[in-house]
Amino acid sequence: MNIRSIMFCIVAILSAPTLAVADEKGPLLPPPDNAVTEPLASHLRINGLDMRAVQFHVGAEEERLRSYFVEACAKLGGSYTENQLRNEHIQGCITPPYSLATQWHMEGESAYGTLSSLRMDQKMERDPLPADLPLPSNASVLQDVETTDAGIHGRVLHIRADSPAKTLRSTLTNALMVQQWQPAPAMRNNPSVISMNKGNRHLDIVIGEDGTDNSRLVVVLDQR
Repeated sequence: MNIRSIMFCIVAILSAPTLAVADEKGPLLPPPDNAVTEPLASHLRINGLDMRAVQFHVGAEEERLRSYFVEACAKLGGSYTENQLRNEHIQGCITPPYSLATQWHMEGESAYGTLSSLRMDQKMERDPLPADLPLPSNASVLQDVETTDAGIHGRVLHIRADSPAKTLRSTLTNALMVQQWQPAPAMRNNPSVISMNKGNRHLDIVIGEDGTDNSRLVVVLDQR
């Protein structure tokens, strides 16, 4: 983490609840005064949209923390939304042109989660997929997450393909080797994961069944 990021973390912790924490990428819902925060990445893009996100943890009572974010949104004059997925609280605050959100859960007497922000009027700009990533022609990208941090560019793709997982693993392995990817040692002991290296790049593909003849893939690619 660079000095600039550290300074923004300090501002986030010390900001009063009536203010949003802001940098050149936009505001966030303010964390509680005693929260510990850290940026997830120096640059984050999800499905072609630039976002700002920090992770936080704080000692708190569950209902009190929930109420804190409700009040924080009201003080910002925002439009409040709320959902709960299993044990995850998802609280949103629309303050045009920004959409602010927090997602968090309790572990014992502490809460762990993220604060995020995106500008709603920005133009979606997805980077093309790498030319040497031979995805099947029937594949569709469901989610595309790009990060850049400390000189490492990472990308995570969630993909659906109309092919059985067993067939897809064999086809992808062969196609990647044609593109000069080399199997990594970790690949030998895990039949559900393709793990390969190429120069300063590393690739992991986790393949799972999605019904009888379909597959879900999680593709993790990083370049150092």
